[in-house]
Parts: sequence; C-alpha cells; structure tokens
Amino acid sequence: MVVLSVEKYNNIVEFIRNFRGLMIDCEKELQKAFPEFSDTPQVLASILSREVQARLKGTYYVIQAKSAHLLQQFEKQSKENPHSDSLLLEMSVDLRFSPVGLARLLLMEKYKGSRTKSDVSNMVKNPYLIPDAALGMNVRKCLFNDSFDGPLTDFIRRFVGEEHEIRLKQMAKDAGLVFNDEGDLRRTGYDKTPDLKLAIPCLYRGVPIHWIESKALFGDTSNHEKYVREQLSCYRNRFGAGIVIYWMGYVESVLGCDNDMIFVRDTFPEASELTLLKIC
Repeated sequence: MVVLSVEKYNNIVEFIRNFRGLMIDCEKELQKAFPEFSDTPQVLASILSREVQARLKGTYYVIQAKSAHLLQQFEKQSKENPHSDSLLLEMSVDLRFSPVGLARLLLMEKYKGSRTKSDVSNMVKNPYLIPDAALGMNVRKCLFNDSFDGPLTDFIRRFVGEEHEIRLKQMAKDAGLVFNDEGDLRRTGYDKTPDLKLAIPCLYRGVPIHWIESKALFGDTSNHEKYVREQLSCYRNRFGAGIVIYWMGYVESVLGCDNDMIFVRDTFPEASELTLLKIC
C-alpha cells in the first residue's frame, strides 16, 4: 500500500517548492532524494504534477499581465542570440512557470488580433506552424522539456486515466461484481456518474457498497476535499456508500476528511474483503 504519513508528504512537497529549475529535472532529483519510492516513481510524479498545476493556477494571471513585456524581452534576446533555442526555457525557469504555458501566453500576445485562440492552440501542438522561426524553435524546445503541461502531457494524462478505468472494470469483473459504467448511466439520463455503479451492491467492511470511483493520481487532502465536495458526496447522496481508489496512493490525513460512507483506498479490494450477494 502507498499511504504516506503527513510528515513524509510535507517533506516531498517542501523539496518540490524549494527546487529551482525545470520540473522535468525536479522529477529526477525527487527520485534521488526519496529512494524509497524507487519501485513506485509514479507516486512522486503524481505529487509533483499536482504541485505544478497548483503553481500554474496561482501565478497564471500574474504572468499573463507581463506577457507583452516578456515578449519584448524574448525578441530582444533573440536578436542578440538568433540561433539560441533555449531563451523561452530559461525565462520559464526564472519565472518558475511552465515552459509550454509561457510559450502559449507569448504566442497569444504575439498574434493577438491576427490569429484566433484555435490558431494559437494549433501552433502549440505543431510549432512548425509558427511564422516567426526563432519563436517556433524556442516553442519546440519548451514542448520537449515540459512533462507537466502541454498537448502531449494532456494526452498522456487522459490515456493513464482511461487505462486505470479499464483496469478497474476488469478487476470488478474478476471479483464477480455486476455493474454499469459511466456510458451506461449517461445513456439513462444521469448527469454526474461514478466510474462504476454496482447493479447489485456488495458488502465492504460490513457496509453495502453501491459505486466505485477511479482516480489515476495521488490523493492529497486538498484535492480529496474538492472531490468529496463536488463529486463524491453527490454519488453518496444519490446512491449510498461507495469507494474511491487513488491508484497513486494518498496521504494519511485524507482519512480524517468528511468520508462518511466514502471509503478511501489505493488498490481494488481483495476478494476476502468483499461479500457478494448470492442469488439462489
């Protein structure tokens, strides 16, 4: 099981927040600093991803307000160093901001009024579409050095989420559970739907379980409270008790949250932990 003590989790977060450099390098340094996760590096990567997203959200508008000045700074440096493809990358490190996020903001500033948001989005996905050769060269370098933001990262995140949902369904089938998935529920008119809604409840720790939710990430207190508030409590109120699985583990303080009738796990329950209804 991957359940971190509050102290261990805080040590990891402190390391990330004190790191100066690209987050792709921070991930490597994290693995050196916390060798006990050598067999589960995805735990550190998930915590790092969460911290990066929180930082981007907290500083986005500050960086956006400076985008005109930053574009001027880039163009000045580009004239002085016309063959350098690391100008934006170095700027993102100084700003402690996502390389791809910074590239996106500068592209929006550069082509505002002449290109649509869709055009800019396509430029981020394919920098060879960028008319300015120097800017395009630097955006490409950003894409290759940002493992937590950008179109490739979004694709991987979606793929990992879907992979764990498929894994959950297979485990549920192997355990003998009968269920409907999100697609089945939405076709019948439900708006907010768990990954699995059990057609026949099972007992877990003596409590009838009606749904199971898959989260392909690490569960910290903040995001767990958000999920309970915006999602899991809806399932609980509508269907009854259920299980949420944080496949990348969770911090033990999550267990102290408002989890009435919401069971938190980092793995699918063992067969011995479930009691299935026997229909004669």
